Amino acid sequence: MDNSDWKEMKQSAFEAFKNDGMMSVRELEKIVDIGLADGKFDNSEKEVLVNIISNLTGAEMTDAMWLKVDELIHKFDLHGDSEAFIEHLEDEHDL
Repeated sequence: MDNSDWKEMKQSAFEAFKNDGMMSVRELEKIVDIGLADGKFDNSEKEVLVNIISNLTGAEMTDAMWLKVDELIHKFDLHGDSEAFIEHLEDEHDL
């Protein structure tokens, strides 16, 4: 039985992007809360979170968003999954 909330997380991310084309820290926190609602954050939910973070643009990467992304990477041990997109975000941030 699949109790994962990854589909709801994905839908929430879609709605956030649909609203204004960007993801805010508050919207990202709401998506994480959806995944944590059942008390655990499974691999499917981690995959959705990695996908969301990897699609953030330089414009979305405010100081607050950098702090939140860093917190989430450490909280959910996304290091192995996140190296490529973190490098991508850092390259954009340097522009």
